[in-house]
Amino acid sequence: MGVVSFGAARRRWSLLLLVWVVLAVSACEWTDLIDGDEDGDENDATPPAAETNIPGLSVAVSTRGFDTTRDALLDAIGSRGNLATRASVDHQANAEDTNLSLRPTTVVFVSDGNRERALIAADPRVALDLPARVLLYRDSDGDVGVGFSNAVYLAARYDLNDAENSTLDALDDDLEAIATEAANADLETSASAAGIAEGEGIETVASDDDFNTVVNRLDDAIGSRDALTLIDTINFQSGNTGIGPSTLFIFGNPNAGTPLMRSNQTVGIDLPQKMLVAPADDGTVTIYYNDPAFIADRHDIDNRDDEIDTIADLLDEIAGEAAGTPSSNNTDTNVDNTADDGNAESDDTDTNAAENAAGATTTGM
Repeated sequence: MGVVSFGAARRRWSLLLLVWVVLAVSACEWTDLIDGDEDGDENDATPPAAETNIPGLSVAVSTRGFDTTRDALLDAIGSRGNLATRASVDHQANAEDTNLSLRPTTVVFVSDGNRERALIAADPRVALDLPARVLLYRDSDGDVGVGFSNAVYLAARYDLNDAENSTLDALDDDLEAIATEAANADLETSASAAGIAEGEGIETVASDDDFNTVVNRLDDAIGSRDALTLIDTINFQSGNTGIGPSTLFIFGNPNAGTPLMRSNQTVGIDLPQKMLVAPADDGTVTIYYNDPAFIADRHDIDNRDDEIDTIADLLDEIAGEAAGTPSSNNTDTNVDNTADDGNAESDDTDTNAAENAAGATTTGM
């Protein structure tokens, strides 16, 4: 019978331990290895993904890790001819750029040009919630939620009764399909939009100037602020005469947005900020944007009043500059100011979904 030395035995056990570590690591994702489950913020009130009850938010709880779920979502979008990934905003990476921590949280903008135009034709304000967005986030329990604002939310907040038959339901069906495909699971929750009225939380600033002038001034107002990053500019009318001029600006500042997500990650679906330029019913060129207090209330954020006020003041300032009325308190909230097909001409900058915004990783305000 051979004799095995203690040194040989130790080497054998070391080899077995190394094999075990390799196998364990291979079963993990990089985000699981790098990121802890806690972000260390005592204000964090993000609910477990399976218990999410945000008005108008449908959520599936993934059976996969965060990275795999994100990749599966992008694959699901890419496999459908009518959908395209317009942009992807990694809120966690942007938080780290400002020396703040945040659990993995990413929002993906999903464009469906034909349905977007049909909805905008019914109520141009709906462009504030277009392109559709899918949020991926890992909660404190390590579960990955995949959520999107559902049809009942859009129907409650906008006047979409005249939208082409089944347009909204068809968009909702596609969003559910890609979310559940990414999660490899059915929807866990699909919250109603109870208590949300038409036009609620939409700030409006009217301008006496023409459409192109307002669009150019809004672009300048955002660009002149070093803390802001312009993520995308979407000309929904481009190449299509069926709707009036409608241009959306998506921009943000992670110093402002990250604290909100540290209170509740689900708010990431409503970030970064958006401003829409479109004509109202009477043809008046109008700037629309979401009231930060409404967004905070939607996501049960009640411990960031100072941050909300700061964001609101900045948005009011930017909208006033764009409208040509740079003063405080420019806005009207919850105004039924539904736009028609419009009487102004837009510029012919083409910003369709397949353009180079796809895959962008940008700021989180």
